[in-house]
Amino acid sequence: MPIPSLSETDLEAYRNDLSNPEKSTGTLFITLTGLYQRFAGNEQLLANFEYASELHSLENNYASKKEYYNKEIAELKRQFKQLDNRIIAAEQKLRHGIPDDLMVMDKIIAEQESIVEDQEKLNNAESSIVEQVRIIDIAYGKDLQKLEQQQSNRNTPLNIKFSAFNEQIKQAEKRITLKASAISIIAIIGIPLIIDMSLVSLGLPALSKNTNNLIFTHYTFLITLILVELFLAEKIRSRISRMLSISYLKDSLGTLQNLLLDNKKQISKVESNHNISISEFVKQNYTT
Repeated sequence: MPIPSLSETDLEAYRNDLSNPEKSTGTLFITLTGLYQRFAGNEQLLANFEYASELHSLENNYASKKEYYNKEIAELKRQFKQLDNRIIAAEQKLRHGIPDDLMVMDKIIAEQESIVEDQEKLNNAESSIVEQVRIIDIAYGKDLQKLEQQQSNRNTPLNIKFSAFNEQIKQAEKRITLKASAISIIAIIGIPLIIDMSLVSLGLPALSKNTNNLIFTHYTFLITLILVELFLAEKIRSRISRMLSISYLKDSLGTLQNLLLDNKKQISKVESNHNISISEFVKQNYTT
C-alpha cells in the first residue's frame, strides 16, 4: 500500500488557498497540519529507500565476495582431486614392491615429497579461504545489525520531528487566535466609541438631558456596539485572524517547500550512490 506523500501540486494548491479570502484560518491551519503529515510520508519513504538501497548494496557486495571464494574453493577441490590422482599413481608404482632401479626410486621419492609439499600448500590455502569466508560472514552479520540499528535510529527522530511540527502549528494557532481576539475586541469596541465621540462632538443630544447615567448619555455607543456585534463582529474577527495568520502560514509553506526540496535531493543522492530508481522501488514495494 503506498505511503501518502506530499507533492509540488499539493503545495501549489495550498498556496492558492492562502490567496483565497473565502478560506478560513482554521481550515488553513488544518490543511497545513495535513501537509506536514503527508510530508512525513516522504521522509518515511526516503528512510525506507535508503535502508533498502544500502541493504541491496550490502547483499550484492557479500554475494560477490562469496562467489569469489566459492570459485576459489572449487579450484581447490579440483587441485585436491589432481593431488589424489597423483597419490594413487604413486601408490600403484609401489604396489609390486620397491623398485631395484635407483633412478626410478629417486623419482618416486621426489614425487612423494612433491605430493606432501603440494598437499601442505593446498591445506594452507584451504584454511586461509575458510578463515576469509568466516571473516566476511562475521562482517556481513555486523553490517546487517548496524543497518537495522540505523533504520531504527532513523524512525525514532522522524516521529519526534513531526510531533514537534504538529505541536508548533498548534501553539502558533493558539497564539494567533488569542492575539486576534484581543485586537478584535479593541476594534469592535473602538468603532462604536469613535462614532459616539464623533456624534457627541457634533452636538448630538443625549436621550435625557442633564443626566449622569452613562447608558442614556452614550446610547449611541451602545446601539452601535450591538449593531457591530450583530453584523460586523464575525467579519472583523475573521479579517484580523487572517491578517495575523497569513504571514505565519506563508513562512510555514516556505519551510515545507525547502524540506520537500531537500528530501528530493536526498533521494537523488541515494539513486546515484546505489544505482537504484525510486520509481522502481515504489513499484516493487508500495503498489498492489
